[in-house]
Amino acid sequence: MGVPGDLRACLRQLHQLPVPTLGYLPLWLETLRVGLSADSVAALWCHAADGANCANGACDPSGGENVTCGYAPQAPLSACERLASCGWSMRPAAELRQSPSRWPTHLSTHSPNPGGVLYGHARKRSGATRRLSLPSHLHRPPALEACLADGDLLDAYLLPASRMADERQQPMPSPGSEGASPIGPPPPLGALRLLVSRNAAREAFTAREVAAFETAAAEFAKVPERPYFPPLASAASAMLPAADGAGTLCADVSGTLVWHRRQPEWADPAALTLMRRVWQLVPGRAWPDACVVVQACQRLADELTLHPCGMSGAAVPGAQISTALPVPGGTLHLHATHLCGMGGRATERVRISLHLAVPPAIRLLQRLWDTALTPVQREIAMRLLAGQSRTQTREACAIGVQTLKTHLSLMRARLDPVRDASLLLGLRSGKTTPRLE
Repeated sequence: MGVPGDLRACLRQLHQLPVPTLGYLPLWLETLRVGLSADSVAALWCHAADGANCANGACDPSGGENVTCGYAPQAPLSACERLASCGWSMRPAAELRQSPSRWPTHLSTHSPNPGGVLYGHARKRSGATRRLSLPSHLHRPPALEACLADGDLLDAYLLPASRMADERQQPMPSPGSEGASPIGPPPPLGALRLLVSRNAAREAFTAREVAAFETAAAEFAKVPERPYFPPLASAASAMLPAADGAGTLCADVSGTLVWHRRQPEWADPAALTLMRRVWQLVPGRAWPDACVVVQACQRLADELTLHPCGMSGAAVPGAQISTALPVPGGTLHLHATHLCGMGGRATERVRISLHLAVPPAIRLLQRLWDTALTPVQREIAMRLLAGQSRTQTREACAIGVQTLKTHLSLMRARLDPVRDASLLLGLRSGKTTPRLE
């Protein structure tokens, strides 16, 4: 994937998905990393004021919007520990929004939720670092820079624009557990920071690559010009297969761990990856206290061990409790139960199953990316597969009747009749919701 149009089109299509920002952020970052040939990426964010009471422990209720969360997939665990305990945090979004003079006027709006973006890139060559004079909220502590490659660094600080897609998300029940409490979408982001870096031994980012990064980052600070893709129908969404070769970003991930005495005693590789997925900055403490997924595991273990269900006060074998929380990349569902000993009695060890459910829209878009279609054709396919009529699709894509017919004809010729059978089935008619198999 090159830096020019194709990369920008892919990133714009991600912005249009009916998925909360945190839901598609990991795939957006990875797409940008590959497109810019970077070595590491990271994202930091704090929630808007109405995110103070985040459901299911997605953020610290005591800290509200002042809690800074981080996602750094390429960073070593030790670096994330130091960042989590260094005491640094992002400036509250409400404070930044009250000072529009801090932001470039051409990127600000007069809406109640103004969007804006500032850049604080760093050039690192021959052991020296060249920096511009940056505002205080663009400060990067050493612990943050240690999470990234040690070469050129591209840094964007954003006030994201409100996304209609976040507001129309429906609560999702936890899979595999009847009567589980539904969860809503994660609270809207108040401020977002995106960082992309290369190793010092590699060539510096070119002016064209810097411009591509800035253009892509600015998309978060404005509402897309085209309407969002409509949500996929639930019946069709449930039958979407995971994308091949997309790794954990476009496919569901399941893992298992054993919890004992307030910490994980054992975890398989998938569970360990999910446990590290998102961090909170908590001065003076580090992993596991700063890991949001670990916090959720601890709450489940406490509920099982500190509040036993048996009449004798002992743990009940087979008793299970569940919860779910939004994390970067999807919704994480957790199911906890006591491990039983040889006699069948429940022990103090807790088995926790983790399942990351990736939004079906992301998996479908990845399948479309894997096909030999143009960006416009991918958008046409996405809209038709989501249930839009051909008339609605034409209006959204600003094309005529004959142009749409031409695109559909080319798409049928380029798609594989076996591998892409479900896509072809959905393209036959745009009048009803397709049945994806």
